[in-house]
Parts: sequence; structure tokens; C-alpha cells
Amino acid sequence: MRYSVCFLLVPFILFGCHGKSSSNENNNTIDAAQAPKHSGPPLKPLKKGVVIDSVICVEDSSQIYSIYLPSNYDTNKKWPIIYFFDPHGCGNLPVKLYKDLAEKYGFVIAGTYNSKNGTSWEISEKAAQAFMKDTWTRLSEDNGRLYTSGFSGGAKVASMVAISDGGIAGVVACGGGFPENAPQLKQPFSFISFVGDKDFNNISIKQLDKLLDSTSLSHQLIVYNGKHQWPPISVYEQAFLWMDMDAMRMKTIPVNAAMIKSVRENFLKEAESSHAKKNISGEYFTYKKLLNFLRDLDENGKIAAKVQELENSESLQKYLKDEATFEAEEAQEILEFRAHLSQKDENWWNTKITTMKKMITKDTTSPVALQTQRMLGYLSLVMYMGASNELNQKNYPAASYFIGLYAKVDPGNPEHSYLSANVAMAANSQAQALVNLREAVKLGFIDITRLQNDASFVPLHNSSDYKALLKDIAAKPQKLDLTQ
Repeated sequence: MRYSVCFLLVPFILFGCHGKSSSNENNNTIDAAQAPKHSGPPLKPLKKGVVIDSVICVEDSSQIYSIYLPSNYDTNKKWPIIYFFDPHGCGNLPVKLYKDLAEKYGFVIAGTYNSKNGTSWEISEKAAQAFMKDTWTRLSEDNGRLYTSGFSGGAKVASMVAISDGGIAGVVACGGGFPENAPQLKQPFSFISFVGDKDFNNISIKQLDKLLDSTSLSHQLIVYNGKHQWPPISVYEQAFLWMDMDAMRMKTIPVNAAMIKSVRENFLKEAESSHAKKNISGEYFTYKKLLNFLRDLDENGKIAAKVQELENSESLQKYLKDEATFEAEEAQEILEFRAHLSQKDENWWNTKITTMKKMITKDTTSPVALQTQRMLGYLSLVMYMGASNELNQKNYPAASYFIGLYAKVDPGNPEHSYLSANVAMAANSQAQALVNLREAVKLGFIDITRLQNDASFVPLHNSSDYKALLKDIAAKPQKLDLTQ
């Protein structure tokens, strides 16, 4: 049996810095200074130094967000703020994850629950405008330091807000890049992107970074050891440094000589460590990162000369050539996988997945091993999308087909067991659905709100086994799932 999934090839578009946005004809540029003032009863001040999981927007009670204010927040100064977009609409996830960085660097951070993968741009834009305007009403914000950040599909929303609406000083894109069919830029913004070396979006984000080299956009790509996920705290900290450095360049904040010195010293140590390990690519990209961070803020003649020296070396040129070859091969393999979805049967896929997994049993760090892990991650996404789409279409045999392959390629992911429970409920097999849900919990499923709100499981609500399952989930320690 064979099935197919419809995919969109994501084009990389270079945008001019002038011209009218096709999606925002009302020139609705983001501007905190022009936010409407609250005319009703005084709003209760938001608590400082704690993550507030739920803030209801004053003008639209359907719009909800999470927020963190530094413990020393006060209204006598203007504060920078980062607006987060999570691909699954978990507004408090990035807020909880990066609250300590917000405290350290003096940022307000907020995340909306109303924008997620699968919603239209109009819905996401409405969510963005709603929680941004609500914070402007409540807080003392620096109109010149409004930032957006997102992961995966949320990264595209964060970029689109800056591209379409304007008024954004910078974008932090994680595991995702620019959206398809984006309009021309209203105004330039700073752009820093993060991608794991095992992220299936690794190649496309690298390509975007190379394309941005030919534009005037200030940009930086950071590749780290990881998969498709929100970056670890230690990695994401570089985003806060980048935003502060960029603000110094733009003279939005005073030059902080101590911070500049710290960045220089830490990045030089990182480059020296790569040199000692004979990791010429790591050394080269770290020196380039140092140049980008300290551009127009410090004397960088020696660093620029080192970058040029490395670029002229045969070993780096060989690395870059080999990298280009691997990227081309990976892009071709993705195209072949797409074709195989409608051409190959389940036995072929099982054999292919088994072979790929064997390739990384002993080696996980070579270029070939990293490529294989990216391809497995890509297949995991493909099978999830296929299963979800067929479930929505009520094509349950096709959904089961994709779920089976999903479990094969990503056995530790609880999502395939959860989707199997959806299929079981469609077949009126409540007992099997409970078995699948228990397996999902065993694999780490803890999203009790999603389970309770899932209409397919309503017939289970009075079941003692279902109630026991909810208690088991509630008793599990709540951990942050960076990958989703």
C-alpha cells in the first residue's frame, strides 16, 4: 500500500528594503508609542520575577499570553521585550526556558498561545498584534527595542511580523527561516538564526544565511550540537548578546565596554579550542561570528586578517567544497524521499529506515552520520504530517500507515501512540485507545490540557481508566519539551 503527502517547496526570497507590503495595506506598522491607552479601571500590575502563565488581553479576551518581568522591573525606564512564537502555541514554554536570561540581561519576554503551526497568517498576525499591544498598554517598553523570536513554524511567524508589519528591531529565528511568499521589507531589522547540526532544516537555514550575505541585513547564523528544537539556554544566550550589541551599534543604548570585552574573550577562547582540536571549520566560523558581533564596536583588524588567512587555506576550502557536496546530496535525497512516498510500499520503507538507523549505531558525529540523523528527523516530520493530514480527512487506513512508519522512524516520540489512540476512537475501540494513550504517557506525553480538549476522547471522560490516566499524567514531573 502506498500513500503520498503534499509538500510545499520553500523558496528563499531576498527582500528589498522599500515598497509597500502586500499583506498589510493599512500600513499597520508596529509602534508601541502609538498604542492606545487603557481607558477602563486601572489594570492590576503584573508580578515581577515570576513566570505568569496566563495574561488575558484587555481588548480581546480570546487572546492569551505568558510573560516574565525581571525582578528589578520598574516604570521609570524603558525595557526591551522579546515576543515569542512557539509552533504548537505553548506560549509559556520559551518564557519558562529563557526567563533566567531575561533576568540577567534585563529583558521582558512574552509568548502567545494563539499562534501555532497550521493557522493562517491572518490569525497569527492578529495574535501578534493583540499581545504586543496589550503589553504596550501595561508596561514601560523601549519602542526601539521590540524583538520577535520563534522556533520552527514560529520562526517564520516571527520573521513575517518583522517583514510585513515593521517596527521590529531584530528577529531570533530557531530551526526555521523566512516564510514563503513574504512581501518586501518595510524596514531593515537585525537577524540571528540558530539551527542544530542534526536539524532537518539545517541545510535550508544555511542557504538562507548565504543568501543574506548579498543583502544589507545584519545577520548571524549559529550552528550548535542539537536537533530540531528550541536552542539550549547556553546557546540562546548569544541571542541576548547579539541584540545588545546591535543596540549599541544603532546607538539605542550606551556602549558597554565590559560586555564587548567579555564577548571578545569568550569567542577567542572558542576559536582557540577549535584550533587545538584541528577543527578548522569551527575556528573559521567562530572568528567570523566574532567579526559580526563586534562590527563597528571594536578594532577587529587582526580578526579580519585571521578570517582571510583561514579562507585562503586549502583545508578550509576542501571543507567548504565537501560541505557543498553533502548539502547537494541531502537536497537530492529529500526530493527522492518525497517521490518514494507515493512509489514505495511499507516493506521498502521499513528496510530503508532500519538501514539508516544502523548507520548511526556507532558513529553519530561524522558528516555522513549527521546527515543521516537529519534525514531521520525529516522522515519523522513527514510521517507525522501524513498521519495528521489523513486523520483530518478521516482516511484512517492511510493514517495508520503513516503512524506505523512514524513509530519505526521515531520510536521514542509519544505522538505516534497518541495518534494511534485517535484512530482507535474512530473505530469505536475505546479499550485500544486507552492502551495507546497509556503507551503515549509511558513515552513521555504530559500535555493533559490537549488530551482533555481533544474531542475524539470525549466518550472516555466518564471512564475510570481515563480518569486514572489523567491522574498519572498530573503526577508526572512537568518538563520542558524543547523539540515538540
